[in-house]
Amino acid sequence: MYKNLYISLSILTCMLILFQSCKKEAALVATDQSYGYTVPQGNHTYDKTIADFYGKYGVYLLYKFNGKDTYWTPTGWKNATVDSTGVGAAGYLATQADTTNADYIARQLVVLNKLWFGFYSDKFLKQFLPVKIMLCSGIDSVYSSYSFTPTFHTTRGNVAVGAWYNYDNMCVNYGSPSVTSMVLTDSIKFAKKVNLLFMQSIITRNLSTPTDNFTTASNYAVSYTSQATAYANGILSTYYNSPTALSDWSLYMQAMVSCTEATLNKSQANTTISLVGILNATKDPNGKIRQRYNIVRNYFINNYGVDLQALGNYAGR
Repeated sequence: MYKNLYISLSILTCMLILFQSCKKEAALVATDQSYGYTVPQGNHTYDKTIADFYGKYGVYLLYKFNGKDTYWTPTGWKNATVDSTGVGAAGYLATQADTTNADYIARQLVVLNKLWFGFYSDKFLKQFLPVKIMLCSGIDSVYSSYSFTPTFHTTRGNVAVGAWYNYDNMCVNYGSPSVTSMVLTDSIKFAKKVNLLFMQSIITRNLSTPTDNFTTASNYAVSYTSQATAYANGILSTYYNSPTALSDWSLYMQAMVSCTEATLNKSQANTTISLVGILNATKDPNGKIRQRYNIVRNYFINNYGVDLQALGNYAGR
């Protein structure tokens, strides 16, 4: 009897743990690693903004963080490393926001509100924001490249980026003196980058799935032999990569936040794999893409009060 009671209590405990892990706030717990944060992290004027943001959305805006906070995932660490050859593993490197001047983070928060959060409703943000947002002064995408001079060898390359998504967090740039000299082209480039990553993260975290009418509008039971035939059936995914309704749902979301309507309606050869021209008759001879585009666009308008295309009309310029 006691043995059965012990087993029952153990099962109940496991179920409670699993239930708690599904909550957004519990995303800070990964396997046996428990991460605890407290906001505000200081007593600057912008710390109140950060604390209020957490109170409203349950999201941590962190300007103090370590490698584990951003690089760790259940499948391994994603930071770039250097080995004895000077190359090492590809990945990214994030540097904490510059706190030597309070104006930098204060302005960075204004940039985030204008170019990211401000495009969405509260309902959308509460549902889809990652649990951690790292405020950075620099983010580098590090990759391996190749050189043939004087002989073939691998080299290490890096490029500064505006944002980066990894597992349960997003890193965002401009917590530095550069925020004081942003021009329109910088704003557009950042908006496109951060919102495109945001859409990709929503799908990666399994927070949005295709509706039934979207799924049934195209046939996924056949193998397409060209991109043109895939487009004609409303499929945006690369035809030879086993398209799915989920991969297409993601691409329709990405198309809206990264391209203007003019770009989507521009004529482009149906053999060219890109989001350009997907609403033009050249790529969409049967109107299938436009039908599915409207399904996705109206879904987010009706359920979250957000027109994703309005974002693309700004960021896709």
